Amino acid sequence: MRICLLSVIIGLMFHARLSQAFDVMPTTAPATSSSTTKSDRVLPMAVSVNGSDGGVWLLVEHDGILYATSDAFEEWRLALDADTAPVDFKGQQFFPLNAIPGYRGKIDFANQSVELQFSPQAFAGTRLANEKIKRPEVSPVLPSLQISYDLSYSQSHQSASTSTQDLSALTEVAYSSNAGVLTSSAIGRNLTSDKLSGTPSQWLRLETTLTKNFPDGDQTLRVGDANTRVGLLGRNVYFGGVQFGTNFGLTPGYVHQPIPVLSGFSSAPSTVQLYVNDVLRQVSNVPTGPFAIENFPALTASGDAKIVVTDQLGRQTVYQQSFFTNSQLLTSGLNDWSVEVGKIRNNLGSTDSNYGDTFASGYLRHGLNDRVTLEGRAVAAKSLDLMELGVVTTLPFQLLGRAALAGSHDKSLGNGTQRLLGVERQSLRFAGSLEVQQASTNFRDLGDQLTNATAERQIAGNLSYTSAASRTLGLGYVNIKNFGLPAVTTLSANYSLHLYKSANLTIIASQARGGGVSRNTIGATLYMFFGGNKSGSAYINDSGNTQDAYATYIQSPDQNNPLGWRVLAGELQNKSHEEAGVNYLGPHGNFNADVSTSPNQTALRLGASGGLVFTANHLFVTPRLTNSFAVAEVKDYADVGVGIGSTMLTKTDAKGIALIPNLTAYQSNSIRLNADDLPLSAELDSIERDVVPAWRSGARVVFPVRGGRGALIKIELEGGEPAPAGAIVHIIDDKQEFYVARRGEAFVTGLKASSRLQLRWKEQQCEFDVNLPPEKSDDVPRVGPLLCKGVAR
Repeated sequence: MRICLLSVIIGLMFHARLSQAFDVMPTTAPATSSSTTKSDRVLPMAVSVNGSDGGVWLLVEHDGILYATSDAFEEWRLALDADTAPVDFKGQQFFPLNAIPGYRGKIDFANQSVELQFSPQAFAGTRLANEKIKRPEVSPVLPSLQISYDLSYSQSHQSASTSTQDLSALTEVAYSSNAGVLTSSAIGRNLTSDKLSGTPSQWLRLETTLTKNFPDGDQTLRVGDANTRVGLLGRNVYFGGVQFGTNFGLTPGYVHQPIPVLSGFSSAPSTVQLYVNDVLRQVSNVPTGPFAIENFPALTASGDAKIVVTDQLGRQTVYQQSFFTNSQLLTSGLNDWSVEVGKIRNNLGSTDSNYGDTFASGYLRHGLNDRVTLEGRAVAAKSLDLMELGVVTTLPFQLLGRAALAGSHDKSLGNGTQRLLGVERQSLRFAGSLEVQQASTNFRDLGDQLTNATAERQIAGNLSYTSAASRTLGLGYVNIKNFGLPAVTTLSANYSLHLYKSANLTIIASQARGGGVSRNTIGATLYMFFGGNKSGSAYINDSGNTQDAYATYIQSPDQNNPLGWRVLAGELQNKSHEEAGVNYLGPHGNFNADVSTSPNQTALRLGASGGLVFTANHLFVTPRLTNSFAVAEVKDYADVGVGIGSTMLTKTDAKGIALIPNLTAYQSNSIRLNADDLPLSAELDSIERDVVPAWRSGARVVFPVRGGRGALIKIELEGGEPAPAGAIVHIIDDKQEFYVARRGEAFVTGLKASSRLQLRWKEQQCEFDVNLPPEKSDDVPRVGPLLCKGVAR
C-alpha cells in the first residue's frame, strides 16, 4: 500500500514537471570550478531574457543550478565577474546564471523553454548617439573669376546751400581654384569729384588675401591681410602676413563643445522618448538594461531634459535631468589654435598699405576635460612682449566662470598687467552675467599706441527673465573708467511682451551719467506682422532735448514677389521727416531707390549690387556672390528650371547651362531639375544630383541627358510576321537597348531624323532604317511597319 501511494506521488510530481512550469530560485554559485556528474542534466532550451527572444541554447543543470556558456552571456549582454567559477561539461565551460544580480528562472519542460529575468543594472549599457557627421567628398573646384560690386549714388539738397552728390563703390575680385581663393577688395569714394562733399575722390585697396582650407584637418591658411585671434582678453588687430590655425566651420554641423550625457534604465525592451525643455526631440528603441543618450546637438546651453521609457506592456518610467554646457567650452582633448606672423596694418580704409611693426603671435585653447577649458596667448613684437593665460570652467548651480591674466612688457613703459573675472548663467527662463576687467597704467596690448591705454576698469552685468507667456524683462549695468577721466555709468532696462496675434511691444529705458552729466532716454517700439511679407512698426523715443516718433510700413521682397517697398513718416530729431523706397531682388542683381525729405533737406539715394562670374567658358551675371555656387549642365536643353531641392532658382540658357548660387560649402547640396521643363524624349538617370563645393568656389554638376526623339516603331520580319516579343532593338553605335512588345512594337528613344537600328533574336540579327516625320510639340510618332530581313521566329 505504501509502495503504491509513493508511486502515485512520484508519478504526479513527474507529470507536473512535464506539464507545468516551475520557478528556479537563485542559490549561491559555487566558489570553485568543478566537473559535471552523472546526475547533471543537459537541457536544450528556447530562452527568453527579460521578455526578449534570447535564442536556443544548451543549458546544464548542476546541483539544482542552471549553467550557460560564456557565448550565451555575451549574446544576452550580461557581464560575468572574472572570479565566477564554471563547471566543465565535455571540455566546455558553463557558468552559473545565478551569478548575475536579480536572477530568476522559470522552466517549461513541456515546451523546452525557459524564461530568465535579471536586474536591469546587470546588462551592458546601450549608447544612443547621433551618427557622427561623415565628411562628404569635396567636388573638384571649377576655376572661376568672380567680380562683386556695390554701387551707391546719393544726392542731397539743402535749402540754405547748393546740392551735393556722391558716387561710391565697394568691389571685390576673387579667383578660386584648387590652390585656394584669392580675393582683393577696394573702395571708391566721391567718384563724381564733387568738391562740396568734403571727401577727396579716391580709390583705396582694402584687403588682399589668399585663403586655402584643409577640411580634413579643420584648418585654414591665410596669406595676406587677416585678423589676429584673441581669447578672453585683447582685441582683434588687422595685419598683413601669414595666419594658420583651426577652423571648425569647415565641418558643417560639427559641435566642438561638450554635450551632456543623459542616462536611464529599461527593465524590458522599451521605447525611449527624449524631451528637451518640454519639446520632443528624439524617439529610440532600447533593449533591457542601462542606456545613455550622448552626442545629441540639441543638448546645448542649459535646460531640463525628460526621458520617458515605455515598455512593451505600456508601463512608463520617467527620468528628469538638468543639463548645462556652453559654447565657450571645448570637448575634452580638443585643441583650438592659431599662429600669425606679419606686420600690423594701420588705418585700414584710409590708406592703401600702411603696415607697421613686425610681430608674431600664437593662441591656443585646450579642453582639459568637459568642465575646464584652458587658453594661452603669446605675442612678440619689436617693442612689446605679451603673455596671457585664461580658464573657462563650469561652477555649481549651472554657472560658467571665466578668469584671465595678461602681462605685457613695453620697452618704453615697462611692465603692465590686465585681469578679468566673469561669471554667467543661462537657463530656459533666466540669464545673467557679471564681468570685471582691470588694467594697470603701463599695460599695452598688440596694436595699442603709447598714448592709447586700455581702460583702467570695466564692469558689465545683465539680467533677463522670460516668462511662460513670452514676456521678457532685462536689466543692464556698465561702468567704464579710463585713466585720467571720470567713470561713465550706464543703466538700462527693457521689457517686451507679445500682444494680440502677431504684434510685439518693446519698452526701453536707459540712463548714462558721468563727469557730472546725466542723460535719460526712454523709448518704445510696436512691431506688427500682417502676413504676405508685410509688416509695420511704430517707434517713439525721448532723450531729453531730442524726440523721435515715426511709423513704418514695409513689404519685404522674396523669390515669389521680388519687388519690395517701404514708407516712413513722423518726426526725427524734433523735425518732421518722411521716407519712401523700393527694393528689387532680380536674377542678375539687387537694386534700390530711396528718397527722404525734412524741412531743410531732401535726399535721393540709388543703389545696386551684383556680380559677374566667368567660369566653364561662360559669363554669368548674378546677384552678389558671397557663398559657393554650382554650374549645372543639361546639354542643349534650354529653359529647364534648376534649383536647390524643390526651390527653382534659375533656368538653363540656350546651351543648357545655369549657375546656382548660395550653396553651403563642404556640405552636400541637392541640385534638382524641373522635370516638367524637359521634353518627353529626354532620358536622365536622375533629375537630382548632389554637389559638395569648396568655400567660395564653384563646382560642375552634369546631368547626362540622352537626347534625340522617341517613336513607337512596328517591326515586321520576312513573311509579314511581327517581330517576336522579347527581341532586343538598339540604335547602331548606341548602347541603350529596347525590348519588343506585343504586335512587334518597340518604343525607341534617342532617334535622329534618320537612324539605323539593329534587332537581335535567338542569336540572329538584322538591320533596318528609321526615318522620322517632322517633329511636332509633345507628339510621339508611330512608324512602320518596317521590314527587318534575316531573322526568323
